[in-house]
Amino acid sequence: MKNASSYVAVFAVGVVACAVGLKTLGDPVALLSGNAPSKRAVLASLDTTPPALKHFTGDTVVADAAAKVDQAVVTVHTVGKAAPQQNNPFGDDPIFRHFFGGGGDAQATPRGAGSGVIISTDGYILTNNHVVENTQAVTVNVGDKGYDAKVIGADPVTDIAVVKIDTKGAKLVAAQLGNSDDLRIGDWAIAVGNPLDIGTTVTLGIISAVNRSGLNADGGHALNSVIQTDAAINPGNSGGALANINGQVIGINEAIYSPTGSYVGIGFAIPINSAKKIAAELIRSGKIVRPYLGVSYAPLKAFPAQARRQMGITLGSDNGVIVQQVYPGSPAATAGLKTYDVILEANRLPITNQDSLNNIIKTLKVGDVLVLKVSRNGTDRILNVTLRERPATFGETPPQPQEQAPQILPFGQP
Repeated sequence: MKNASSYVAVFAVGVVACAVGLKTLGDPVALLSGNAPSKRAVLASLDTTPPALKHFTGDTVVADAAAKVDQAVVTVHTVGKAAPQQNNPFGDDPIFRHFFGGGGDAQATPRGAGSGVIISTDGYILTNNHVVENTQAVTVNVGDKGYDAKVIGADPVTDIAVVKIDTKGAKLVAAQLGNSDDLRIGDWAIAVGNPLDIGTTVTLGIISAVNRSGLNADGGHALNSVIQTDAAINPGNSGGALANINGQVIGINEAIYSPTGSYVGIGFAIPINSAKKIAAELIRSGKIVRPYLGVSYAPLKAFPAQARRQMGITLGSDNGVIVQQVYPGSPAATAGLKTYDVILEANRLPITNQDSLNNIIKTLKVGDVLVLKVSRNGTDRILNVTLRERPATFGETPPQPQEQAPQILPFGQP
């Protein structure tokens, strides 16, 4: 019993001590761990500013590049031209209007949001034509400051437009423009813009391809020699910057390829070297005057021997392009170009692929003579074509062709 009493006494002392300890420390876990910080110490640690982060070489490259580009990228808001909505059969009923509002002559006023890149300190801004086309008002936000903008000029063919804001003498930060001819597949790419109108956003990826052609955007607009990137681009990024790792703008974001309408890793940008040339002409004259030939064509190498024989083509070489359509009233029609003619040379330069002819025409002016060497029914001949100004609607709503080969798909419309 004595031993039992001693055990009881010891147990009682232990319980008391344990209770005192628990009351003092307040945390059984902390007691067992031997680490029992007070509430004051915890709060003090949460209120402590950590030491400055030490970056190693290369850690800030992307952040520095993004910061440089970000200050030159703006948000573009547009108000479209009002379009009449479908008439409501009850729109003229005053009782219906009282409860449901509206009327028979309601107008739908579309609004949009895109991006732009400042290219001069006094307010010239580069963007996409599809951002500002068919608009009655354009506003630009530079940071948190808003400006009314004027469309200086727009080019549907290249999808480039220039707008201007009045800065009232204030100097903006203009983007540093790079050289898109130097791009390599695998180079870093930084996209900056206003996706889905949520505000300026930076995404990172690489250059996935260069000189990508043969694609059509919404409305039939052709994408020619564009940059492909996997940097995230979404609706609203249009007109924004695609930059390199040095913070230089190397493209103007234009479109995405997507089965869903949202980013899936394939985006396209207009090379900045092309955009600069178009922007300069728009600023000088407000429009782009370009010559045209007036044909649709396909590369000869796309057709096997049997198809060539059916078209009366006896050439063994794969060089050249087959004329698919000759548009009435065009320079090509005037010069006597025919369907199934194979264009072998233009101004003594060989036509080796589907872009060759178009690239040659781009170097010429309205009124210049394009000398074509063509093969027709096995015989070579020379045709002199005097180039005229390309109609604004050419390539958008093609006129009924003078001659047509329905089995040949068009690859271009120079």
